[in-house]
Amino acid sequence: MITNQRYEKIMEYLNRKGTGSVNDLVGITSSSTATVRRDLTYLESKGLLKRIHGGATVDQMEQEEDYSDKSVKNLSKKLKIAQKAAGMIEDGDTIFVDAGTTTYEMMPFIKASSITVVTNSITLIDQLVRNGHNTYVLGGKVKPTTKAVVGHDVVDKLRNLTFDKCFVGVNAVDVHHGFSTPDEDEAYIKRTAIVQARRAFVLADSSKFDRSAFVKFADIEEASIITEPAQHPFLEKIKKRTDIIRGDDNDLYGDI
Repeated sequence: MITNQRYEKIMEYLNRKGTGSVNDLVGITSSSTATVRRDLTYLESKGLLKRIHGGATVDQMEQEEDYSDKSVKNLSKKLKIAQKAAGMIEDGDTIFVDAGTTTYEMMPFIKASSITVVTNSITLIDQLVRNGHNTYVLGGKVKPTTKAVVGHDVVDKLRNLTFDKCFVGVNAVDVHHGFSTPDEDEAYIKRTAIVQARRAFVLADSSKFDRSAFVKFADIEEASIITEPAQHPFLEKIKKRTDIIRGDDNDLYGDI
C-alpha cells in the first residue's frame, strides 16, 4: 500500500472509531509497526491526530472560527482572489458559489451577464438578487458559524444539477490530505459541487497552505486553485498537479 493510501486508511479508521491502537492500524494497512508509527508521527505534525500511548486519537470536536471573525482576516488577499475568481465567470454560465468569506467578496466583481447562480450561503442572497442574477438558494439547516445551509437535502439537490463552474472555499490545503474543512456536512456539499461542475475552483489564500482540517473533500488534482499574487513554497510542491491561478495577473502554473 502506497503512503497516501495508508494515510487515508488510518484517518478513515480513526474518524470512525475515535481511537486506534498501533496494532489496529497495522492490521488495516497491512504495514509494519515501524511504518505505522512513522505515519502517525507525520499525521500528528499536520494536526490530524494526537499520538497516545500505543496508538492515536482524533479530536472530533474541532471548532471552526465564526464567520464574522474570518471575514476580517487576510481581507486584502481575499479581495484579489475574489476579483480573479469573478473574472472566470462568463456570460450565460450556470455556477455554484459556496458559503464562505472569500466567495462573499466575489459578488461586487461579477461582470458576466445572464448567469444563473446556485448557492448554499445566506450571506450572498441580497447582493446576487440586487445585481440581477438568476439566483437559487438551496434549502436546509443554517449553520450559524459559517452562514451555510447544510444537510442531506442540499446534497441531494446538488446531485441533480450540473454547473459550468463551481467556486468553493477551503480551510486547509495539504500535499497529501488535499482540500479539507472542519465540518463534515460542509465537506459533503463542497465535494458534491466539485463533482457536478465541469470546472471547479478552490479559493485559498496562503494562510491555508500546508495545513489539514478534519474532513477532506477533494484531492489537489480535482480543482484549480485561485490564490493571491505572492509566491509561496507550497505552490512549488503542487504546481504539476493542478492549475494555480494568481489574483494579480494571468500567470499560471499549468494550462487554463
